Amino acid sequence: MKTIKSILLTIALTFVGGLNTVVMAQKEQRFTEITSDKTSQTMNVSQDSLWKIISSPDLSRWSTLLDSTFVFGEEKFDGVNWSSRVSQVNSRGHHESHESLIDYNNAERKIKFASTEFPGFIISNETEWRVIDKGENKSALRIVVRMRMKKFHAAFLKRPMLKAINNNAEGVFYDIRFFAETGFISPTKHRRMEILLEEEKPRRYKEIKRHLSSEIINVSADSLWAICRQFDRTAEWTSTLNHSYGTDNPKFEGATCNERTCETNIGGGSTVKEELILFSDKNKELSYNLTEGAPDFVLHVNNHWRIIEIGLNQSRIEMNVTMHLKPFAGFFLGCVITKQMTKQVSIVLEELKIYAETGKVSEAKKRQVEKKKK
Repeated sequence: MKTIKSILLTIALTFVGGLNTVVMAQKEQRFTEITSDKTSQTMNVSQDSLWKIISSPDLSRWSTLLDSTFVFGEEKFDGVNWSSRVSQVNSRGHHESHESLIDYNNAERKIKFASTEFPGFIISNETEWRVIDKGENKSALRIVVRMRMKKFHAAFLKRPMLKAINNNAEGVFYDIRFFAETGFISPTKHRRMEILLEEEKPRRYKEIKRHLSSEIINVSADSLWAICRQFDRTAEWTSTLNHSYGTDNPKFEGATCNERTCETNIGGGSTVKEELILFSDKNKELSYNLTEGAPDFVLHVNNHWRIIEIGLNQSRIEMNVTMHLKPFAGFFLGCVITKQMTKQVSIVLEELKIYAETGKVSEAKKRQVEKKKK
């Protein structure tokens, strides 16, 4: 009996083990990997010269594939003061490319990125650029792309996707060789820039700019930034806002949100939405655009905050406000809007100083809170 039981147990364990192996194999095979490994023709520039070009974050200055590039993020590799970039891609729909720097090796002349935003059928996407030394004043660029796609979608999209990746690499090779060897952008990049200029629709507007700075605030720059960096909680200490809260996952490292909704006290109360376009714990600065809630004659509003260290436990905040108004409204309302905007920002600066130095809100904010309770 024991022998039969042992045999049955062994069969059962073997079956379960085999089943687990099958399940694991199925899990591992839920994606298809696409690999593109291409090397350019030899270029008549040194390895160092070519490395200097590709290690610079703004590839859009010479690449036809990219129309613009914006870099941000904390330093992850020595000597590299950014870790993420967003590029406007020259393609149908003008989509954005979001990338995070995952490897930077100056000795090996290698730089590697991972895409952080992509369609749902793509699981991961990594791109490595490496400069190959071909001798005195000779070099080449190697581009390796590894993409994992969901298996079902790969059955239909693998070939066109691989073709697109290879075509992009060939375009990069042409543009960078021309730029590296001549110091000028390629003819295709030049044509693309002309197209972009033609597509731009001239829009007339009246621009209002104001640079406002607080008095010296008797706290350290770190302490002041600790308050200001909480983009979604500004209403907790300023009476210019009745309420504020953050929405969306932050796109910038360290940020508490991506957008915020604010209930203001202007005109009996109005709701506005604002989106972060810059955030840096290292530089103690943030910048945001007004995206919803502005009157029709207001085309654009931006506010840039920056914390300045004055001395030991002394700092101040600078705010640079930019507004674009329609010409007609700007002519008649420019002075009124400027005066109102300056007044509101001045209140924010005064109340921030009180809150930072005492940990308590201003009298105006206290009255606002009490009134809301009633």
